[in-house]
Amino acid sequence: MSRVANRQGFAVQGFAVASAYRLDLSCVGAALAATEGIMKSNSSTAAAVGIRTLYQQMGPVLAANAVNGSLVVAALWGRAEPRILLIWGAVLMTVCLLRTLLWARYAARRPAEPDLAVWGRRFTLGSTVSGMVWGAAAILFVRSGDPLSLLLVAFVLGGMAAGAMTALASHPPSFYLYLAMSILPLQARLVSFGDRASLAMAGMVLLFVLCMVVIGRNYRLSLIRRVELARQNALLLTSMEEQVRQRTVDLEVANSQLQEEVAERRRTEAALEKARSAAERANQAKSRFLAAASHDLRQPMQAMFLFCRTLHDHVADRRARDALVMLERGLDILKNLLDSLLDVSRLDVNIIRPQSDSFALRTMVEEIAASFRPVAASKGLIVRLGTIEELQVASDRNLLGRMLRNLVENAVRYTEQGEIVISAALVGSLARIEVRDTGIGIPPDQLEWIFEEFHQVGNPERDKARGLGLGLSIVQRLATILGHRVDVQSEPGRGSVFAVEVPARLAEAIDDGGREEGGEAASAGSGRMVVVVDDDPMVLLGLQSVFQGWGYEVVMAGSAEEACRHLHQALRRPALLIADYRLRSGQVGIEAIEKIRALCGHPVPGIILTGETGASITGGGDAPEFRIVYKPVTSHQLAEVVEELIG
Repeated sequence: MSRVANRQGFAVQGFAVASAYRLDLSCVGAALAATEGIMKSNSSTAAAVGIRTLYQQMGPVLAANAVNGSLVVAALWGRAEPRILLIWGAVLMTVCLLRTLLWARYAARRPAEPDLAVWGRRFTLGSTVSGMVWGAAAILFVRSGDPLSLLLVAFVLGGMAAGAMTALASHPPSFYLYLAMSILPLQARLVSFGDRASLAMAGMVLLFVLCMVVIGRNYRLSLIRRVELARQNALLLTSMEEQVRQRTVDLEVANSQLQEEVAERRRTEAALEKARSAAERANQAKSRFLAAASHDLRQPMQAMFLFCRTLHDHVADRRARDALVMLERGLDILKNLLDSLLDVSRLDVNIIRPQSDSFALRTMVEEIAASFRPVAASKGLIVRLGTIEELQVASDRNLLGRMLRNLVENAVRYTEQGEIVISAALVGSLARIEVRDTGIGIPPDQLEWIFEEFHQVGNPERDKARGLGLGLSIVQRLATILGHRVDVQSEPGRGSVFAVEVPARLAEAIDDGGREEGGEAASAGSGRMVVVVDDDPMVLLGLQSVFQGWGYEVVMAGSAEEACRHLHQALRRPALLIADYRLRSGQVGIEAIEKIRALCGHPVPGIILTGETGASITGGGDAPEFRIVYKPVTSHQLAEVVEELIG
């Protein structure tokens, strides 16, 4: 039975010791938090900080005293005289109550720094009395031959002393007096036992006290350093705040200046935008003017081309035929100039929309080479094909053809002797199409300018036979639209190589069915009917002469209604419809062709002849039996279109 009681007493005492240490550790945390809070005051000295720290963490200290005292009484109940134990506990609780009242008065008054010394002395008195009560426990409850009571009292006093180090070390008088009053009685009690173990333990207690003194002193010095650091930080903060205020003023001034600069820049940008808009409007007006001017010029030129072709069959004299050839060359030059102006105006108004397709490259290259051989031969030049691989390219057939024609035409103009070679090879996934000439070449400092509008190399006298300097500009702009790459390599005096890179793949060799180079022979009319609608009599007569020369029966009309009347009388269905885009009374050629098709009851192939660049022109040309041809068109070009539509 006594063993069970001993075990229960030991359990209670162990719980008391553990609780004491937990409460002491809570005091440590409270002490650190309180010290940090006090140090935020800029004007506090180290002594003032120490005293304020005492009172700010007084709550946990009093709670530790009350709880630990109650646990000691419970743990020693049955081992010590109950009356003495109760008196000791009552005294301890009375001291805690008085110290609580002191704490409440401090909190209520919030004393200024000059009055803190008095409150420090009051706190020192309370902590000293508390230490004396705890020291009395060693005298009253530690007995020789009872190691359990010694262990309990020693652990509790050690824990309280450790807690006091963090709670009281900020104020040395309170800390040292409490440490002496609470621990030294235990040492004296151990010395009074006289045995070797007790004396050894007394020495340990003395060493513990010395360690607490050293640690408390270091804590105090650390507190002083932190207070000084806080003071310096406060001064630094004040200085920084002053600098921030000054910088704020400077920034406000700079911001005001910046706003003025931004306002000025906005005004400048608005003026630039206005000038840019005016320039764009002027550029668009220029393009509209060029389109309108080219249309007005193309009408009589178209008639001249057609009549020149008709004259070939009626002129037998050699000198007259030579004069006719020279006339055709002059017309070709004028046509090329107008074609360049037309292309630029169409590019400027952004009406060109590429229609990507897959087609055989060899056929296109052969046609281009064949079309330029007569012009080149008149200058003693040779246009030939180099290595042409069998390739299927993915591009817009018409726009790519225009690019290559411009390159070949440019080569013929600037080559006085030698040859122009067209070649094509597959490089990776791209077809590299090269136009190589033996012409005058391009100086290195001119390479970056040759794609600019109206820039020409070696033509200071602006010889119109060499064009307007728009060909390469059109090539570059078409390449941008199609997404193709164009590059040039040149050596002055030896020639140039222009290359276009187009997406491609290898294909089987394509049989062109023995297509004739001239194209006109394949356009035999065989008595088939062609309806021509145009409000210009000269163009009507010219087209009639050409188609009759090809063996067609021609029905001429100035409007769709007139054409329908003639067809009613003829009682035949036409094989081909040709109409000018602009007709009288606001009618357009597309409407005329649709009316005639409605009369015939089936979609008769049609050709729209026009010299305009309006976006509406392209509206009806997507069907395969409907083609748009820009004036002036040569008889050879017209024959190719006719052959493509009706064979």
